[in-house]
Amino acid sequence: MGDSASFIATLPPLLSAIRISGDGGCRIMFDIPETEMGEAMKLLLWREQVLRITVAPEEETSGRKSTRKHF
Repeated sequence: MGDSASFIATLPPLLSAIRISGDGGCRIMFDIPETEMGEAMKLLLWREQVLRITVAPEEETSGRKSTRKHF
């Protein structure tokens, strides 16, 4: 399945989408469209591993459908 995953997602319009915990960490929730599920499912293989996460806004001209709306 490869050693990386790349998919488009949005932050849900919920106050709890980004939660800050008392120990200084946080939990972040993403909405992922069905068209991106194949890539997102790779995360299941890495549940017990430390992951490096890079997040960047999607460019409108990337050829993928716009994800400005929430799924």
